[in-house]
Amino acid sequence: MTTRMDFSSEKFTTIRHRNLWGQWTFVFEKSKLCCLRYSPEESGEVRPSAVQACTYAVADIDANLPPSVSRAYRKAVQQLNEYLAGKRHEFSIPYKLYGTEFQTKVWEALKEIPFGETRSYKEVAEMVGSPKATRAVGGALHENPIPLILPCHRVIGKAGALVGFGLGLDMKRRLLVIEGAIPQEMLLE
Repeated sequence: MTTRMDFSSEKFTTIRHRNLWGQWTFVFEKSKLCCLRYSPEESGEVRPSAVQACTYAVADIDANLPPSVSRAYRKAVQQLNEYLAGKRHEFSIPYKLYGTEFQTKVWEALKEIPFGETRSYKEVAEMVGSPKATRAVGGALHENPIPLILPCHRVIGKAGALVGFGLGLDMKRRLLVIEGAIPQEMLLE
C-alpha cells in the first residue's frame, strides 16, 4: 500500500487558483511543481463553456511569494489554462517528483504518450519494463502527484474503457475529448 506525499512542510509553497473548471491547488518546492490537485465547481460538474473561457482566468498571486515561485506559478497557470482551452499539447513546467523508484518510472513514462493518443495499463507496464505489473502501474497512476502535466488521463482499460482517474472519470473524459482521443459524443455518457 502506498500513501500520498505530505506537502505540508515549510519547504513547500501551496497556492490555490480558481478558474472556470474549479479550484486547482499547486504545490511548489522553490520553483519546481511537486503537486497539482483539482476540486470541481460546487455543483460537481465541469461546465462545457469552461473550455473556451478558462484561458481568461486571472492568476491570483500573493504578493508575499518568493519571485521564483511567483514566476513558476504564473507559468503553470498559463500552461494549464492553454491546455484546458485546447491550445497546448504538452507542458514545459519544471517539476520534482516524490515517489518510489517504480512510481517515478511510471510517471516519467507517461510523457511518452502523445497528445491525442491513449495507452492501456498493460502497454504502460511494458513501457517501464514490467509487463506483468499492470496493477502496480494502476497504483502508481493513482498516486501521480501532477496529473495533466504527467498525463495519466491518457491511460485506459485494455478494452478501451475509461477507468480510474484521480480527478474523476468526468474530467478524464473531458480531457480526452479536448485532445481528440475520444469523440465528443462520449461527454454525454
